[in-house]
Amino acid sequence: MKRILGVALAFVLLVASPLAVLAQQNSPGAAVTQTGATGLAAQTCLTQGTAGSTSAQQTLTVPSPGGGNSIYFDYLLATLNTIATPASSAGVLMFTSTNIAGTPTWPTSMFGSIVSGGASIPASGLPGPLAIPIKALAGASPTIVGPTGNATYGQTITACWHAAP
Repeated sequence: MKRILGVALAFVLLVASPLAVLAQQNSPGAAVTQTGATGLAAQTCLTQGTAGSTSAQQTLTVPSPGGGNSIYFDYLLATLNTIATPASSAGVLMFTSTNIAGTPTWPTSMFGSIVSGGASIPASGLPGPLAIPIKALAGASPTIVGPTGNATYGQTITACWHAAP
């Protein structure tokens, strides 16, 4: 019985040893580094304006990333916050941008019955978290600009981004 077990063990070692050699790497692989839980560069956030505190036009400017890097927006939220009852003819008000490819704009509709004070109307396409980041032009300092100031609403713009090539 011992002889059979010894022969079986020798056979397994003889068959398995070439497989163990094939599984080894000839040289060490590249070093792997990771920043944060997702592997993305650290995220920075900035808010311009506060709900209902000012009726002035707001501009959020992101600092230039430097070099050939670009700003990638991961989170964008732009809202109009009513201070007084807006005129029913206020219509569509636009948030605009600079230094983002295509110079996108985002409408905010003031149609319908909006109460005085406390209503928050988000801009279409700027809901907060973005499924696909919006990339700014390389080396540029992007801006998000609110509509012309109006006594009936305040503006708030919040952005979170990371810089990468």
